[in-house]
This record gives sequence, structure tokens and C-alpha cells, in this order.
Amino acid sequence: MLDALTFLLRLRPTLSAVALVAVALLAAAPVLTWTAPAEAQEEEARLLFERGNRHLTAGLRARGSRRTRELQQALDAYLQVMRLGARTRNVVFNLGITLQELERPEEAFNAFSEYLRGFELSPEDRAAGEQRLEALRPQVAVVRVESTPPGAEVRVDRRDLPPRGTTPLEIAVAPGTRRLILSREGYQEARAEATVAVGSRADVSATLEPAPVSVQFIAPGGGRLTLDDAEIVAGRAVEVTPGAHVVRLEVPGAPPVERRFEVAPGAPPMVLELSATAVAQGEGRVLVSSNVAAQVTLDGEPAGSGERLELSPPPGAHVLTITAEGHRPVTHRFSVADGETLRLRGVLDPHGPPGGLIAGRLILGVLALGGLATGVALLVEEGDAHAAWVNDYTDANANRLEAAQLAVDVTMGLTAALGVAALVLLFLDEGDSSIEVGAAPTPGGGVFLARGTWGER
Repeated sequence: MLDALTFLLRLRPTLSAVALVAVALLAAAPVLTWTAPAEAQEEEARLLFERGNRHLTAGLRARGSRRTRELQQALDAYLQVMRLGARTRNVVFNLGITLQELERPEEAFNAFSEYLRGFELSPEDRAAGEQRLEALRPQVAVVRVESTPPGAEVRVDRRDLPPRGTTPLEIAVAPGTRRLILSREGYQEARAEATVAVGSRADVSATLEPAPVSVQFIAPGGGRLTLDDAEIVAGRAVEVTPGAHVVRLEVPGAPPVERRFEVAPGAPPMVLELSATAVAQGEGRVLVSSNVAAQVTLDGEPAGSGERLELSPPPGAHVLTITAEGHRPVTHRFSVADGETLRLRGVLDPHGPPGGLIAGRLILGVLALGGLATGVALLVEEGDAHAAWVNDYTDANANRLEAAQLAVDVTMGLTAALGVAALVLLFLDEGDSSIEVGAAPTPGGGVFLARGTWGER
């Protein structure tokens, strides 16, 4: 594996500084494209936050309509910062102050509630947040929501509204009877009602029941397949409640096969296989998991799909391959004995090269070849110009020779830069790779530098 590679190109003295800068910019362009968007968004969020602070300070000092205008502009700036994804504790706290000063107590209470539960705070910062929250409490109707298990999203009155937070949660709501909708992935939705008045708090708790998980059972035909003593059809997905279960396969002429398995709440769809060879010869047990939903083949034959599978290969040596679109496949070679249980984990990494990288290689390669052909033609012209100047020392021949030399230098310099960039892209993959390029004039010529690291670490 190459850790770093440095290309050093000595350019001819007649290569102009403009051409040298053009070479550096051409080679550096991909780096600028990769990093600019995130940096620009971060800078925009910082400027908006500072703008909001200026308007908030001005609003706290002003009176009348100017005060309202400044505070509204501060609110707009903080909301834009949040839309950019910069939901920091300082932004949330300043948002709460702004809403409080605009006399919007319900929204201000919720901002300070988020500030207190969503961030690591120093004792001084927590005390400041709690003081503002308690000052608002007499002005709002508050609901405290808890759930089993915790971490459920809470919506008020309507399912199509954004969640107000996750349990345990204390929020301000409009006074009256409110309908609370709790949801969490892998669990069935729960609903509760709370009636609350301004200056009071209603406590609500709800239990979310685990949602069924789709399980497909693969088994040979001609046998009887049961799940928890209820007959099911092989190959058809069954909705199974989370918990412990038993699947049993009875095939004439072979001992029955019984498999105990457990479905976790929120588990992805599962596939369980009870193979004909396992029924006839005994079986091992292989638990396969992957970091993404994947397709699994055992000894070249499809064995199921999903993030977790349980296979029953016959005793002996096997080859298991885990594949997923857009990821590098993972292959395990293993042996299993009758009654033995193995756990195999496949971590599939996104594979490359990306389409843009391939296109970049092709384009740079074609341009480099074109530049090389042009350079050869210009070398011929330089030779003819030099011969003409030797035979006749005139200003016209001297100018022709100088122009030909300059054209050759610029063309060869650009061709070399394109070739270097093409080589770098040839070795570059989507992993921990980086390129650094630079160029600088030196006495008697110039230096073009390309430094990079690539490959898996």
C-alpha cells in the first residue's frame, strides 16, 4: 500500500507563470469542489448567528415598534441557522430569549425545555435555563409525557405535524384537551389525552407495544411446518410478535427439526432457513448479521436477505457471501459441525470508484493523450523553426523559434500536469484518500508538486 506519493516536475525556463498557475488550478479543482459546500454552509450559519445576536442586542435596548422589528429579525436569523442544521445550545438559548421578549411564552418555554434536556450544560448554564423556564411556567399549560420504553416521538393533536421531542418530555401546549400521539420505530403507535389549563401541568404516561416483525421461513416441500404449534406455509412471510418462538419442520422419513429463535422489538425483516439436507443429515446453526440489508448466498445458492439471518447448513465446509448493491461483498469460509452454532458478521463498505471518479480518469487521460500528440507536433515545428533560424539569423526566424519553444513548454507542462492528475485518480478510491497539489516558480523554471495518500489504512 502506498502511503504517500510526491511528483516533482521541473519545467523549462520559458514556461510562463500564468501557465504554471493554470496547471495548479487544474489539478487542484477536485479538492476545492469536494470541500467548499460544507465550509460555505458552516460560514453562512455563523454569519446568521452573529446577525441574530446583533438584532437581539439592539432589540433589548430599543422601545416600541423598533424593538419588535429588531427582535423579529433576530428570530428570523436564528430560525435560518437551525434550518442549516446548526442547532447548538447557544442558538436554542438565544431563540428562547427572543421568543420570550416577543411575548410568545409557549414557544419560549419549549425552547428552554429543549435547551435543558438536549445539551451538556455547566451548572451555571443549567441554572440560567431553569430560571427562565420557571419564570414562564405560570404563563403556559404544560404536559409532561413519559413512555415505556422511553425515546418515543411525541406529536400533539395531529400525526402529520413534526414531533415535539422524544420522551421523557415536558412541553407547553395550548390549554384545553390535547391528544398526544407517541411513536417509536419497531413499536405500535400509542395515544393518550391530557386536559390542562394555563399555570398547571398534566402528567401522561403510555406503554408502546412491540410491532410485529416479518419473518420468512424457507423449508423443503412435502413436510409440515409449524410456528408455535400453528401450521404455516413455507416461503411465505409471517408477521411475528417480538419475543421467543419455536418453528418445527416435520418431513416424512427424517427426524423433525425444531428451531428456537427470538425476535427483538424493531428488528428488520428476518429469514430463517430449514434446509432439506439439514433434515436428512443433521445440521449446524449459523447466525449471519450485516451492517446493511444484504443478500446472502451459501455455497453459491441464495439463502435469504436482510440484516440478520439464521441458516442451517449441513456439517462440513461452506462458503458464505454477503452482498449489497453499492457495497463491497464479504465472503466467509467456515466449517460447522452437527449441533454447532457459529456467528458470522459482515461489515459491507461502500465500494468505488464513483462514477465521477471514473469520468475524471477518462477525461484526464484523453486530455493528456491529446496534449502529448499536440506536443509532438509542436516539437516538429520547433525543430523546423530552429533549422530556419540557423540558416538565416533574421528577427522573423528568431520570433518564430521563440514562439514555438513557448508553445512546446506550455503544452508539455499542461500535458504533464494532466498525466499526473490522471495517475493520482487512477490510484485514488473513495476511502481515506486525499490529494494536495501546488505549484511555484523557481529560478530557471518552476516546480509542480502533487502529494497524496490513498488506499485502505
